Amino acid sequence: MKPDEIERIIRDNIGKVVSVDYSDGTAQKLFVHTVDDEGFVCDLVTELTEPPAFAYWVRFTDVLEARPS
Repeated sequence: MKPDEIERIIRDNIGKVVSVDYSDGTAQKLFVHTVDDEGFVCDLVTELTEPPAFAYWVRFTDVLEARPS
């Protein structure tokens, strides 16, 4: 997938869960909080608590593929 396709999918799923595959072969389900021009703030679904324990930022170019969950 191209970074602009990944960005579109992530933007379309703010407040929802997406599945992402990274270039290193790992995969995660992430809850998307916010999106900026270069990446997005998310939490691992498996660690999601209320309030979230922590959130982290992922660069679009670090994601190989993204799809809604």
